This record gives sequence, C-alpha cells and structure tokens, in this order.
Amino acid sequence: MMIACVNRPRRSPRAAFVAVCIAGLAQAASAQEPGAHVHGVAELRVVVDGTQLEVALESPLDNLLGFEHAPRTEPQRAAVRAMAAKLRRAQGLFTPSAAARCAIASVELASSALPASLLGQAGPAAAASEAAPDGHADLDATYTWHCDAPAQLKGLDVGLMQAFPGIRQLDVQVVGPKGQSAARLSAAKRSLQW
Repeated sequence: MMIACVNRPRRSPRAAFVAVCIAGLAQAASAQEPGAHVHGVAELRVVVDGTQLEVALESPLDNLLGFEHAPRTEPQRAAVRAMAAKLRRAQGLFTPSAAARCAIASVELASSALPASLLGQAGPAAAASEAAPDGHADLDATYTWHCDAPAQLKGLDVGLMQAFPGIRQLDVQVVGPKGQSAARLSAAKRSLQW
C-alpha cells in the first residue's frame, strides 16, 4: 500500500504535513501487518520535508527494557531512566548524511506503560497503565532534525540495534523527495538510502 503525501496544500504548515504522512504510514503498516507487536522487531517511519527530517520509532518495550509493564522496583525504574537517556542521545542512534548538516531539534518519548517523568518528558504526572489489554506495551519516540543543506540529505545510518540488542529487525518506511520506499534493516545492514 502506498500513501500519497505529495501535493501538500500551500497553506498547510509543515508540521501538519509531516504528521499526516507519519499517520498514513502507520495506518498502512498496521493494515498490512495485523498484530504487528512482535518482540525483536520495531518500526521506523522517516519523513523528509524541506529542511526537516523526522524519524518516528515504534518498538515493543521488551526490545528496549526486557519487560513491558510499569516499573515495580527501583532497579526497573533505573532501567527505564537509562533507556530514556540512551534514546535521547539521538546522535548515536541516527546519523543523517553529514553533508546535509542536520541538527537535532527535538526528541519526544511516550509509552502508555511508563510514567512520563521516568522518560524525561515534561508535563503533568499521569499514571502509567500496566500494559495494553493483551499484555503488550510499546514505546514511541519521535526525533526531529533541521538540516542546513537538505538537498544533501541522502540517507540515514541507524545504530538502534547496537544500542538495543533486543531489536533484531527494523521495518522502515520512508517518505522523501524521491517518493516513498520501504526497507528492512538489521545489525548487519544499518544504512538507509533514499
């Protein structure tokens, strides 16, 4: 299934365009893969729009933490804080083409099973639920870069599997200046080109 994210209206803000593309990619992925929550597998959605690069990660918590529930002990809370700190260091996880001169603008982390405060997110302290009704919980991370030379943005090196060995496979969807594409990354194949 291909998602059309071209021909955005001139009046639409860029952020709305990116959000629509990512939502469309997520919908397409879930339509193609029912029950997509698979341990060892994570999804990455990449959108290149003008000077902005946005990468959205969706992964089962088990890939990142080894458990999928709200932390019950201090060692589990420490593991969540360590995971969040590692995820916030985007430079080691994602490396855009150097010639594009991209600088990280924001990192957002969210999970229904984890308190926002442990993820380093500002805002009201909401109680995290134990997990989804099926016992599974995910983490969503969104990374945004602004690139000084977007025409030079030709790809992305992904270091997630080295940082989080629980991720053995990344299913990637890209919407960029050359259209849409899909790829599968692994520890042996970690570069994405468009």
